[in-house]
Amino acid sequence: MKRAFICTTCLLTCLTGLSAVQPFTEKGHDLYGSYEDYHDRHGNYIEPYAYDYDDDDYDDYDDYDSYDDDEDYEEDDDDGYYDDEQKEHERNKQVSYVFNSTRAGDQQLKITVGLGVPLSFGNPLEDGKMKLGGYGTFGYHFFLTDWFAVGADIGFGFNPTIAGHTFNHVPTIATATLQPSIGNFEFPISVGIGAAWETYNGETYWPGLIMVGEVGARYKITQSWGVGLDASYKMMPQFARNWNTGKETTTGTFFTISACANYYF
Repeated sequence: MKRAFICTTCLLTCLTGLSAVQPFTEKGHDLYGSYEDYHDRHGNYIEPYAYDYDDDDYDDYDDYDSYDDDEDYEEDDDDGYYDDEQKEHERNKQVSYVFNSTRAGDQQLKITVGLGVPLSFGNPLEDGKMKLGGYGTFGYHFFLTDWFAVGADIGFGFNPTIAGHTFNHVPTIATATLQPSIGNFEFPISVGIGAAWETYNGETYWPGLIMVGEVGARYKITQSWGVGLDASYKMMPQFARNWNTGKETTTGTFFTISACANYYF
């Protein structure tokens, strides 16, 4: 009888404890979800929800694989940012740097040093009245567009003569330049007109008209520096009445070939 009473008492105690735990269990279910909320139909654990900023709601990560299945995840590396097509493109098309980025508003300084060949005074290597000489210029140019510039050049040229004298001229020339480019190579084409201060055997001729046509080829070795060659044709008429030597007008023509350096800023 005593044993029956003790068993009955224990049974009532257990039932009372279960009834007390049940509200807590139900409350936990409301907060965190049931087993089915955390697992898919295969029993794998899934992320329960994510905050959706658009709907202010929680959406299941149905697209995510379970954390149990590690083989579904690939290791993260730098190659993960590119697909196969992009990687193939980068292998076949290597990055190259091209320095022909002349833009409207750019400025250029140019210096040239070269040889001056007189053309209208006989053969300068044999019996010509005027011999081979030198010619150099310093210029400033401003790009109005990516391929068109205006500017000015000031130069100095000299040519010895068979009489032992030297013809000197200091031209100041306004120029206009078209400058097409291919890759790092530039091909300026310029025309100019200006005035030259000319001297010979103690006589001075000022202002002397000068007209110039010039072509060049340059290689831009950096964004700021280029080197190359220029060839020009100069026409310098002298009107006789300015020299008081009669009515005949004399025109001197010269060909120059020069090494040049350009600075862009």
